[in-house]
Amino acid sequence: MVRVVAVVLAVTAVACGGHQGAAEKTTQKRQAQAREVAKKAGLSPAVQDFLALYAGAATNSFTVTYGPSQAGSSIVLMQDPPLRRVDVVSSGVTRSVFVTKQGTFECAQQDQQWTCQRSPQQEGTPGPLAPADIDRTVAELKAAKTNYTFSTNKRKIAGTGVECLVTSPRPGVAGGQSTLCLSSLGAVLLVEGNGNPLRAVKYSTSVDDEKLKLPTTPEPPPIKP
Repeated sequence: MVRVVAVVLAVTAVACGGHQGAAEKTTQKRQAQAREVAKKAGLSPAVQDFLALYAGAATNSFTVTYGPSQAGSSIVLMQDPPLRRVDVVSSGVTRSVFVTKQGTFECAQQDQQWTCQRSPQQEGTPGPLAPADIDRTVAELKAAKTNYTFSTNKRKIAGTGVECLVTSPRPGVAGGQSTLCLSSLGAVLLVEGNGNPLRAVKYSTSVDDEKLKLPTTPEPPPIKP
């Protein structure tokens, strides 16, 4: 994806974790901040709404299956806050990240056998953006606005109506168009443009809670010499 979409993701990304009521309040705060950032950067009300929609995704439940990549890997995302699971399936091997109430774990399934261990990178509890973060992101979006135009449209992906943000280079600017599409709950259903594309082939607002549980007891951490 082009730099501007990376900025959008950085502005609105929210980690899952913490008490649900507190997480919802924090998400509402970040939604308001996302609107503030977009407004200060001179982006349209439609783009402001889009960023707020994405900022609210962390407190919503959904399951998304993405189609195979050019390399043949497929991805499944399951989320029922504060729980989350992401599977990447490639060449018969499933590698998964589980975000649980006990922490974040990396698991793998091969030959129908699961192994799990605690991830060195633990998901943090979401918090509001600091004023300095807002100012920096506004400056980045303003700079991006000189090179790109932003527009929104509606499409249908995986049988679901979506809101899309289209980022297009201005005349004379290198690069191609990028598109990011979200469901009504903020789930990413389409990413097109520079970088690794994603396209949902299945989407549901229901989640199998059993699949959010660790498939095996985590292995103890290695003993340091």
